[in-house]
Amino acid sequence: MAAPRLPEIPVANFLRDTRAVSAIEFAFVVPVLLLFLVAAFDCGRLVYASERVEAVANQIAEMLAETPKSAAAATAGDGLVASSDILSLYNSGPFIFPDVLSQAQQQNVAWSQLLKLDMASVSFAATPTGCTTNCTYTPKIIWNYGDTAFLRACKSALTGVADSSATNPATLPTDVFGPNSVLVVDVHYSWSPTFGAAYFSPVTFARSIYLSPRYVTNVEATSGNGVNICS
Repeated sequence: MAAPRLPEIPVANFLRDTRAVSAIEFAFVVPVLLLFLVAAFDCGRLVYASERVEAVANQIAEMLAETPKSAAAATAGDGLVASSDILSLYNSGPFIFPDVLSQAQQQNVAWSQLLKLDMASVSFAATPTGCTTNCTYTPKIIWNYGDTAFLRACKSALTGVADSSATNPATLPTDVFGPNSVLVVDVHYSWSPTFGAAYFSPVTFARSIYLSPRYVTNVEATSGNGVNICS
């Protein structure tokens, strides 16, 4: 008995058959669409993080600049901020930027490992003494507080650089040099994507805000709580 023959399917009919084409196209398109959605989501997070880092630096600097005159200050007419208040300003970072707490929890680290805050009060000595024009100003740090990796260290020789220069604990923008003091708040944030964090390095945002005190010549600080008083 002869073996049964399989039905012959003309090549032309096979090429015209469009059944299941949509499913195949869908299988190719969906991964690309998902990739775009994930990228759009992380781009939104990236923009939000940049805005919040700026807000943290701005709000802490604004609160420091509001320091009033104090009879307890070492120099008459200066303001005096308590070290406990400086610590409170430091701890306000996650309240201004709440996403830091959720990111720290996901990565199983302290929030301070992702969001690093540094504060300093800087005065300027004019040379020659008593000059009003053509003066040379030498910065001197009054006090500092924050992360040691980015801290503007006591007795460091802060050099003037262009405003567009990257944040550096050893420099100050030349525009802030003058007869008044300046409060400096530096913020660094390590941002990681929601998806693919194992394959991409974190992105670090760095923002610095420079504000002159509103009501006093200099803002001094009390010691304690990790605040360094520079002699």
